[in-house]
Amino acid sequence: MKNILVIEDDRSFRHLLCQFLRNNNFHVIEANNIFMGSHLAHEQYPDLIIYSLDIVEEIGYQTFQQIHESSINLEIPLMFLTKHTDISYSFKKISQIGAGILLQKTVGFNRILKIIQTELNKTIPDFYVY
Repeated sequence: MKNILVIEDDRSFRHLLCQFLRNNNFHVIEANNIFMGSHLAHEQYPDLIIYSLDIVEEIGYQTFQQIHESSINLEIPLMFLTKHTDISYSFKKISQIGAGILLQKTVGFNRILKIIQTELNKTIPDFYVY
């Protein structure tokens, strides 16, 4: 069973997403902020991390990158979810820090699931915007 760490401050969205992932046979680790998520990533060794881009923007991309690099194996695929409709600026910023995926939260859980399954079966990292 693959481990997925979900770092999301929107409690309702986090609960729905985590329950959906559990229903699809993933072990899910939940965090409501980046600091807790960073600690859990170091402790739990997730196979994929889902970040709320809203949290990243709140603390700043440079701070996020420092936290991420200091505590997490950089081989872990990253997925960012955002509520914003204009994601071109955000994609540039996260691609600079090694993120491979940026999705709008409105994309739907089934699409997120398919992308997670694809990422967990990959061997060569790529950058995508869906």
